[in-house]
Amino acid sequence: MRESPLGSEQASAQHEKRRLMRHWIAEHDSAELYGALARFESDPAQSRIYQDLAAAERTHASFWERRLRAAGHSLPTHRPSLRTRLLIELARRFGTGFVAPTITVREMRDRDHYASLGDADALALAYDEQAHAAVMRSRTRGAFGNNLRAAVLGANDGVASNFCLMMGVAGGGARGATVLLSGVAGLIGGACAMALGEWLSVTNARELAISQMERELGRSTAALDGGAADELPAGNARSAATLSFCLFALGAAVPLASFCLLTGRAAIAGSALGSLAALFVLGLTTSLFNGRSALFSGARQATIGAAAAAVTFIAGRLFDALHGSGP
Repeated sequence: MRESPLGSEQASAQHEKRRLMRHWIAEHDSAELYGALARFESDPAQSRIYQDLAAAERTHASFWERRLRAAGHSLPTHRPSLRTRLLIELARRFGTGFVAPTITVREMRDRDHYASLGDADALALAYDEQAHAAVMRSRTRGAFGNNLRAAVLGANDGVASNFCLMMGVAGGGARGATVLLSGVAGLIGGACAMALGEWLSVTNARELAISQMERELGRSTAALDGGAADELPAGNARSAATLSFCLFALGAAVPLASFCLLTGRAAIAGSALGSLAALFVLGLTTSLFNGRSALFSGARQATIGAAAAAVTFIAGRLFDALHGSGP
């Protein structure tokens, strides 16, 4: 049955209202966030910059408000979203530089969206968002915010890889002790591999930086020995390796814990539930950095982890069917 022209027009109008409302809410959220950063910032000059950014976002909100009212829509009282309130609380506790990488991602996402609208006025907003992202990128006092992002990714690798490994061995019909052993080996081996990879990555980056400085400035290696070389942006390889080892091991311990406490199918179910819960929580945390909703990020992380574990479990079943009764 065909939809009537009137029904189609109403559906289109509702869709347009939701679109305009999303923009209006997002700009008000940004204004609230920048206003909070201005209050928390101890540097008066930087506080004024945040105040200017808040004023710009309020101007953007007014742009979408005019469009909504021109279309005959009334506006509700704005209430900051859960994500915005969380970012404000993080900035309050850890400083404005902590949330700068997250806000940069958010501004770049808004820029790309506005640029895709094909509207001259929206394109002007896209240029503003680009400028805001540049300001926030310069404020990324990287260490803490970037370290949190690296911590989440490292723990995620530990959970996902050991979860998949243990489900594959369990799918092959191995005894609980064997599955537990595979998990312990996966934890230690994976953590060592992560640490080695991080150490090599940082060391190579540091050596490349030294080499480039020598070529560009004509300095000798001796001029960069000892503490001077350690001050290069690439960072300390030993610290990076230790952090990677600990974070991977922490994540890998999650699917392992159930097999230390339970046996049989209960251990497998407990490991699966614990791992998926951990992946969901880690996904919620990544929503601070990727601009996606918290629920979407958590569900995506858990779904991908479940799918990967299912593949390895089935592979274990197939291996057991083909070779389980062999010599």
